[in-house]
Amino acid sequence: MRGTNTSPPWHFVGGKGGVGKTTCAAAFAIDAARTRRTLLISTDPASSLGDVLGIRVTGAPRPVPHVPRLAAANLDATRAFERWLAPRRDLLSTIAVRGTYLDNEDVGRVLKLSLPGIDEVIGLVEIARMAAAGYDAAVIDAAPTGHTLRLLASPVLLERVAGLLDGLQSHHRAVVSALRGRYSTDAADELIDQIERDGRALAARLRDETQTRITWVTLPEPMALEETVDALSVLARDRISVRSLLVNRTTPVPPEPCEWCTARRRFEARAMRPIAGRFGGMDMCTLPQLVVEPRGIKALRRVTASIARWTPPEATPPVKRRVRAVSVSRANADGLPTGARWILFGGKGGVGKSTCAAAFALTLAARDPARRILLLSSDPAHSLGDVLGVRIGNDAVTVKGAPVNLRVREIDAGASLARFRSRYLDSVDEAFGRIARSSMRGGADEAAFRQLIDLAPPGIDEVIAIGEVAEALSGSLAQPETIVSDTAPTGHALRLLRTPALLRDWTQALMAILLKYHEIVGAGELGRLLVQLSRRLRHLETILRDPEQTAFVIVTRAAALPRAETIRFARALDELDIAVAAVIVNAVGAGTCARCKKLEREESRQVARLVKERPTERPCAIIEAPAEVPPPHGVGRLTAWASAWRRIM
Repeated sequence: MRGTNTSPPWHFVGGKGGVGKTTCAAAFAIDAARTRRTLLISTDPASSLGDVLGIRVTGAPRPVPHVPRLAAANLDATRAFERWLAPRRDLLSTIAVRGTYLDNEDVGRVLKLSLPGIDEVIGLVEIARMAAAGYDAAVIDAAPTGHTLRLLASPVLLERVAGLLDGLQSHHRAVVSALRGRYSTDAADELIDQIERDGRALAARLRDETQTRITWVTLPEPMALEETVDALSVLARDRISVRSLLVNRTTPVPPEPCEWCTARRRFEARAMRPIAGRFGGMDMCTLPQLVVEPRGIKALRRVTASIARWTPPEATPPVKRRVRAVSVSRANADGLPTGARWILFGGKGGVGKSTCAAAFALTLAARDPARRILLLSSDPAHSLGDVLGVRIGNDAVTVKGAPVNLRVREIDAGASLARFRSRYLDSVDEAFGRIARSSMRGGADEAAFRQLIDLAPPGIDEVIAIGEVAEALSGSLAQPETIVSDTAPTGHALRLLRTPALLRDWTQALMAILLKYHEIVGAGELGRLLVQLSRRLRHLETILRDPEQTAFVIVTRAAALPRAETIRFARALDELDIAVAAVIVNAVGAGTCARCKKLEREESRQVARLVKERPTERPCAIIEAPAEVPPPHGVGRLTAWASAWRRIM
């Protein structure tokens, strides 16, 4: 990883999706470029950097017009991985061939797919490579919380890759030592050592506050703040410090008396106060909500000037009564895909996916008591428990006050992978146990075959977990089960939806190797396990692409950036042949003061553009859901809120 030690300081801007990370990162980079050559990089697979800057941003750094000393780029994970792999491919193949009976064809088939966790860690390597090319500072617009936490923890994964390769190389060392009586290190050993050193260097850099600064962006709402607490706790366990907390979109003092603004300010102050107490040593700042999202250089220059240090109010009285921004008739939300057996809710982080998914599932269960409903979260940063106000885990549970035919589960992808991994390793041991009994060679070959599970593509854990749940759709037609999924933010969700095909390729590569060498290891339980996984993945792909069974609901907000991302997301789903049935424009409306009226006019303009641009060529309902203070929380409030949704197209 040439350039790591000479790379300029990094400034990561992280947080829950939809909190304004990209806007803040762009504003910070423009400010830094006043005196330093600065590189602005987005690691988000669904980057909005081009929308925020108002220019085309590519995978290679390009100068930002009208901002001397600033360049911007979107990190291209696929190209970065290929760039990293190309000069190392032959040596990696050599190591794998030395460590087992696999030949170059077999190794090439597996290396072509992926290495464990490599997409995140190569992101850091790529940042270092680009930033070292003549810049004094690098500002990184990070992906939503779950992806960012993996990115910042990824140096450990690079060390694991080195350990896996070292295990394969150990067989070669043993053979050479036995034949020659000694062993001299070669290029393969040097590569393993270099990968391990790179991992340690990256980890040290992220923990060095003189080299890495992290600003965490959040919103003045309990769910966003709770996710912030969880994220900062995870980073603290990894000895990565966050010194700055920026609370975005705080409600300013209204120009005249306004019940909505008063309720929002009280609600926000009560949500923020305990966070300020918990992280007393952290710089805590606020950025007021702007009527129009800042886009373009002129607007972004004003953002940093609007940031102020947060001072807690002397008193934080509770909101006296719930305030709803929009009053509409009850029965006008037809158009949601109530007939599908798998309804996925997704969209830009922070738009209210979990809230909408929970409200929809509650309504669906109440309408059809004979129908079994499973409300499922596959977001690594689960929010369903927060939305419903109850503790939820990997086992599906009923919720007090909800219809009895509704169960809720926050899927533990790690546990699903652990079960699959255990079965895989047991089946490998069983196969090589037969080799040992027949006095054939095993040893290093068995170790190598066990380690192939660690070469699975990123996302295998979530896909295996979702695949298990999707089998419920093939259950008894007499008592069908409908799954309502709360997915991860846009970029992560798209990766998850694309992973079954990639993972099936990986499974088939293992099956081809097993078939090629069946005379040595036999098929046995290992063959049955891989065939079962391949069938499950094909079944998952088939269900996702069947509009009779699966429908996607995109949740968005009435603002420019979420609208633009919604259009891109819908088109990406169209390319995957996944039907988009509806778009919910969430949290519409405000109060009665002059500022609230301006907000509502801007929202109406963005909704009109969304309708005009048509997210998808297929029939697609567009539904508005009203803003509330406090936001809907718990079974009763979610149900009442869903009754106020209205279809506008």
